[in-house]
Amino acid sequence: MRRDAEAFASFGLDETKFAELEARITAFSNLVTDIEKSNEQVQITEQKDLKAEELRTAIRSVMTRVAQKYGAGSARYANYGSDSLAKQNDADLLVTAKRVVRVGTANLNDLAGEGLQVSHLNKITELNDEFNVLLIDQKLKIGERDIQQEDRVEDGNKIYLLLTKYTQTGQDIWESSDVAKYNDYIIYNTPSGEEPPEDPQV
Repeated sequence: MRRDAEAFASFGLDETKFAELEARITAFSNLVTDIEKSNEQVQITEQKDLKAEELRTAIRSVMTRVAQKYGAGSARYANYGSDSLAKQNDADLLVTAKRVVRVGTANLNDLAGEGLQVSHLNKITELNDEFNVLLIDQKLKIGERDIQQEDRVEDGNKIYLLLTKYTQTGQDIWESSDVAKYNDYIIYNTPSGEEPPEDPQV
């Protein structure tokens, strides 16, 4: 287009508009890719899952003492809400951890003989807070990835619209006077210059 600036000038296209398109393309190419965002999401999810396992281990440590005192089939044991601990989703695990701390604190004197200490319950609270932060971070990363992908599509579409507008103008300029220059403005490598149709057998 810069080579053919004189021909484009009569269509209201000049260096300012060429530079604008170039800047948009450069900015688009510098955007964080979805692969990078996906990797960030995977990393925070792994951290969150590891913390969840630490939390479950701390809860099991308390529940072992509760079982020793009351029996695993007792109503007092069930009151801690730790059934199916390994299968609980993130939200349920957060609630269970708080419940274990609350009920454990109320029964602390009764369970002292089984070795339960305030430090055990404080550890659960600490791990639960860390787990909650990681869970929120994961949700934010998912949201950021969705927004970034949406922005990338919008930016790409804007560039594509400008590019097709300018290349169509270039084709119109040179269609009947210079085949080589006309071909410079073909986006798709097909005889018509149109996007090739999808192969139904693929």
